[in-house]
This record gives sequence, structure tokens and C-alpha cells, in this order.
Amino acid sequence: MPKRRSPRAFWLLIALAVVGPPILSLVLQSSPDLLQGVVQRIPEPPPVVIRPRLFVAYGALIAASTLAILYLYRGRGFVVYWIISWTMLAASYTLNARGYEDVLLGSVMIGLSQLLAVWSSALILLSVPPFAKRDRERWSIPVQAGAATAVWFLVSPFVVPLPAVLYTGGAASALLRAFASARFARIARRTPIVGAFMLSGALAVMAVLDAIGAVLAYRPEWNNSYANTLLAFTIVLSIVSALGMHLLVFEDMTDEIRRTNLALAAANEEVKRLAITDPLTGCYNRRFFDEIGRRELERHRRYGRPLSVMFVDLNRFKHLNDRFGHDTGDQVLRTLGALLQRQVRQSDYVIRWGGDEFLLLLTCTAEEGAVKAEELKAAFAQERDASSLPPDIGLSVGVAAVEESAETLSHAIRVADAEMYRDKLAERRPA
Repeated sequence: MPKRRSPRAFWLLIALAVVGPPILSLVLQSSPDLLQGVVQRIPEPPPVVIRPRLFVAYGALIAASTLAILYLYRGRGFVVYWIISWTMLAASYTLNARGYEDVLLGSVMIGLSQLLAVWSSALILLSVPPFAKRDRERWSIPVQAGAATAVWFLVSPFVVPLPAVLYTGGAASALLRAFASARFARIARRTPIVGAFMLSGALAVMAVLDAIGAVLAYRPEWNNSYANTLLAFTIVLSIVSALGMHLLVFEDMTDEIRRTNLALAAANEEVKRLAITDPLTGCYNRRFFDEIGRRELERHRRYGRPLSVMFVDLNRFKHLNDRFGHDTGDQVLRTLGALLQRQVRQSDYVIRWGGDEFLLLLTCTAEEGAVKAEELKAAFAQERDASSLPPDIGLSVGVAAVEESAETLSHAIRVADAEMYRDKLAERRPA
């Protein structure tokens, strides 16, 4: 068997490769003030010009890209709205990030940037119904409004002063973001979704900033003083808004997983109930008796609790089917099953044994079971008379106590079955 190489040798080689060259170069240097000279020769980092609007544009593209990746895992319509919204916002800030010497071209670019900003805010508002899983809004009104804004922002720069164009763009974005903030706040109040709180708050503050920007369009002296401050706040709020959207996607996924798990749990419970329940009478079936019988017998032996088995059988059930039909027979079985379940305690069990036979597992003595048998016969007689059934349709009941040393319920079931047939013969014997 080949000998395994020690991992220490591997890591030693890695360490030598990393620190060996610097140590070797230090040893080869002859100057005693080597370190001081090296420190003095570290150049100062050159200044970098940052264009805030391009910074916002790049951030918006990153948000759109990450949302596009999330869309691969969560293909919901509201994610598409957000992807297009961030892409439009990136294009809007890119157009505003530079100046234009050509006045005609500059007017077109400013109008287009305002149009994209307004459409970006509108898409966030339109994303609320798909996220809330409501009926989608009619597209006729958004399309008409989008066409009207396109005409205004592409034509108005040649007709009205530039501040009017900037004012309408900021005011429209402020209104749309305010409405979107209110809708997400309504979702946040209805469901405990953290992302909805974040997005609602960020959109509300951004609406205020858009409104301030719209006012500054008519006050150039204020614009020079506060433009960068507003842009800095916009950057921070854009980050919060993007985080809220990503969090909403994950919360929407986890909410669907939770609801799916609840539905699966309910389906499993229903399957389990169907597996242990007789579909005609609603009583337990013999499969359930096999499960519960062992547990009740163990409890009977350990705690000394009384346990009895009762057999119930319908007299002349075949004659009833032949005379009135199987539908009537099924109705009688359903009536008897409901009657037996009403007459026993919650700690007792009613099992449809087969055909017209029912087995009851009762936590009582044989004497108490005999009293209960007479009560069942009387109650069924009242149900029979109320349903105008033949008077010879009755119950035969047999009761047997389970011995403390019993290993199974088989002996008690045979005794109760024999007692039931003895009771049936007594009912048929002429008075």
C-alpha cells in the first residue's frame, strides 16, 4: 500500500513560496536603512474623479443584474418590473451624467432622461398587484399614460423652458413613488414582511427628494448648493430600496415554501385520515384498529384500566337491502355509525368491522358495557322509528371484558362475537 504524503510538507512549500522571495530580497539588500527608504518611497495614491450620477447608474445596473439572477429561481412578474425599472433608472442617470454642447441634442437627452425616470417609478407602482397576488391592473390606462408622458418629455424641451421639463419629471416621479410607498405599506401592515417595510420607507423618502428636486428646478441658486446632498441621499436610499426588493423576493419564496409545507401537511393528514377511516360511515376501519389496539392493550396492562370489546350487528340487514335497495342500506349504516360515535366517549373507539358489523373498544368494565349496549339498542330504535324503517331492524350486541393478562385482543373479540350471536338468536326467538 503506497504511503500517504504528509500534508505538512505541502503547506511548508506553500509558506516558502509566499514568504521566501521577500526574505531573500531583504537579505540581498546592503543598505542598513532599507525599511525606512522603502517607506519613504511609497507613492501617494493618485486622486480619482467620481461622477455621482454614473455611480448611481452603475449601482442600478448591478441591482438589475442581481434581480435578473434571482428571477431564474423566482420567476414572478413583479421581479421583471423591478429589473426593467432599475435598467431605465440606470439609463436616465447615464444621460444626466454629462453635459451637451449641442443644445438640440441636450434637450432631447434631458427629456429622455426624465421620461425614463418617470417610467421607472411607474413600473415600481405597477409591480404591487403581481406581488400581492391580485388581479393585474388593466393595461389600457398605464399604456395611455405612458404614451402621454412620452409625448410630453420628448416634445416639451422644444416648446417650454427647461425648468418646466425638470419640474414635471420630478413631480411625476414623486407622485408615483408616493403611491407605490403607500401600497407597499399596506402590504407591510397586512403581512409581517420586512422587505415591504424597507421598500415603503425608501420610496417615501425618495418621493420627498424628487419633490425637492422638482422645486429646485426653478431655483438654480439652491440647486448648486443642495444638488450633491440630494444625490447622496438618493444613492443611500437606492441601496436601501434595492435591498428591500431582494429581501422581498426571498420572503416571497419562503412564504410560498411555508404555504406549500402547510398544504402538504394538510394533505398528509387527509391521506392518513382516509387510510384509517371507513368512507361510508366515517368510523375507523380495521387498519386503525390494528394500530390502536396494541396501544390500548398496553395501557390496560400497565395501568390496570378497564377495557372491554363490544360487537354490534344489524339484524335482518340483508332483508333490508333486498326490500329497500342498497342505497337505503347504506343510509342505515351511516345512521348507525353516527349514532355509535355520538354514544361513546372521546377516549373510546368505533370501528366498522365489516359489512353491517361494528366493533367498539371501550374503557369500561363488562357490566358497564352491558348497560351501554341496552342504551344503544334503545337509541337505535328511536332512530329507526323516526326514519320509518321496518320495526324488525334492530341491533344485536355482545360485550366481553379484556383480561389483565391478555397478550392480544383476539380472545375478547371472539367472546364478544359469540355474545353478539347469542343476542341475535334471542331476538329471533319468538316471545
